[in-house]
Amino acid sequence: MERTLQKSNSELEIVIDEQLELLRLSLYVATQGPTNYNGELLICDLKEEKLKVSQMIALGAGQSITTILKCADWKGIPVRDLYPISRSAIESFINASYVLVENKNVAERAARWVKFRAWKQHNRNVGSGKFSLTLSTSPDEPAPPAEFAEFTEKGQCKEWSELDTASRIRRVGEIAGAKAGSRILAAYALNYAISSEIIHGSPFGINYFAQIHTPQNATLDDSIEATVQQIGDILLQIAHAIAGYLNAFFKSQKMVASFVTEQLLFNRILQLQRIDPQTVQDQI
Repeated sequence: MERTLQKSNSELEIVIDEQLELLRLSLYVATQGPTNYNGELLICDLKEEKLKVSQMIALGAGQSITTILKCADWKGIPVRDLYPISRSAIESFINASYVLVENKNVAERAARWVKFRAWKQHNRNVGSGKFSLTLSTSPDEPAPPAEFAEFTEKGQCKEWSELDTASRIRRVGEIAGAKAGSRILAAYALNYAISSEIIHGSPFGINYFAQIHTPQNATLDDSIEATVQQIGDILLQIAHAIAGYLNAFFKSQKMVASFVTEQLLFNRILQLQRIDPQTVQDQI
């Protein structure tokens, strides 16, 4: 059984490797300039703030996926540490997709929020009651600088986006289409809740990790085999996330050849899950 799981995981890793190649292509054409792909000249028209915000996030997400692939042969309790990395990759691809397809105001607000958050990192209250700290770079001027008013005034949203994660996914689907939206929605649904429990060290999180995919009266070998299956779960989650981002990127940039390749790769993922393939769109 374990060998079968490892073979299935390896097949999924091969597809993810090819997805990463497409991600590198998208990053190259966005940041370095035009290039050719399968006979098509790819030209990216992202404006400065959209490019800067979305591509840095996408780059980080790709690195997280690379890290997971390097650890894909892990077994046992170390597998638990891959949940936070997968969560980071998935949320990053959600955010990069959203910035990519929404109007420029979203990217511009995000860029301003980065400056605010850098200030906030050293100007905040930490803890509760007797066990609390006040951090400040200007103790004689406790009020936040006026330039950050949009994030600090009463009633204002203090985050980089005024939408929650689920609403960002919805906007990606509305703007970039059902394929992009449904891919990142699947990644979010499969990963978000349980990774939160594990990241925050909750009693449910550790029990989920110890018990999922294990039979009653599990032996040590059963538990180890279950973590191999959890690796497969994580690989499937990140494969959906990167697929959603790539679909959104290539469709929004009207790059037909790479848009088709992404869909073919995703159909291979569906095939591995014994799901019928989707119709491949060859027009944008």
